[in-house]
Amino acid sequence: MNPQSSGLILGAIGVIIFSFTMPMTKIAMAGDLLSPWFVWAGRAVLAAAAGIIYLVATRAPMPSRAAWLPLVGATLGIVFGWPLLNTLALQTVSSSHAAVVNGILPLATAVIGAWLNRESLSRRFWWCAVAGTLLVCGYAWQRAHGELHAADALMLLGIALGGLGYASGAIATRYLTGPQAISWALILGLPGTLVIALWSAPTLPVAAPASIGFSFVYLGLMSQWIGFFFWYKGLAIGGIARVSQVQLIQLFFTLAFAALLLKESIEPAMFGVALLTVVLIAVGRRSTKPA
Repeated sequence: MNPQSSGLILGAIGVIIFSFTMPMTKIAMAGDLLSPWFVWAGRAVLAAAAGIIYLVATRAPMPSRAAWLPLVGATLGIVFGWPLLNTLALQTVSSSHAAVVNGILPLATAVIGAWLNRESLSRRFWWCAVAGTLLVCGYAWQRAHGELHAADALMLLGIALGGLGYASGAIATRYLTGPQAISWALILGLPGTLVIALWSAPTLPVAAPASIGFSFVYLGLMSQWIGFFFWYKGLAIGGIARVSQVQLIQLFFTLAFAALLLKESIEPAMFGVALLTVVLIAVGRRSTKPA
């Protein structure tokens, strides 16, 4: 199997793991037992603890000097920026609406990644990337009945930072493995996330339902850590701009999981839009050139 195909498969596995993030975040904040600040910071601390155990168990070396700058970018984007801003936004919007707005994340990742990684991209690739993004966002806008939420601004800023984090983490895998890259990014953010987690932790013991506990653990170990094992590896070997377009189908996985877990409504038209999106991804990736 060639690197492009392998990268797409690994990226798709990461996307499926990430697709649960929005619904799990809503479940973790159900009943206001856990504040959004604790859900975000606590999951990052849990993931950082897992990362420390992993690095110690595998006797991973310290990152080289060249790796630190992309690791800082990854920390800003996928430890602080995207998860924090989306968690705050999910206080007032549904997970399906949030997934829809985040439909433009693949384009943000492609643009930032192509610039940072010096990838040579054809005009057809950009047409497909923009068309796929417009298709997803148009469907999302129609599904949201044209409403504009104040939380959208938070999510749009989160998308820009998320694109930076995805691209920077993929560049860090030039010097580190995917698990090492996300683990070090989490450790860099630990001084901040640990303080906020302690500040926002429930003051009294909380008898939370099992669903809240499971969702919190999933967010920490899967969404914030293990998902990046596959995602960063896929971006690194398949090309940031190419593999990032697989994120376009994340919206439809998230909508399906939101319907399954939260009973949020879905529409049959979703599957037709998903099919067109996959076609655009396939056409776009055949139009790319190696970096």
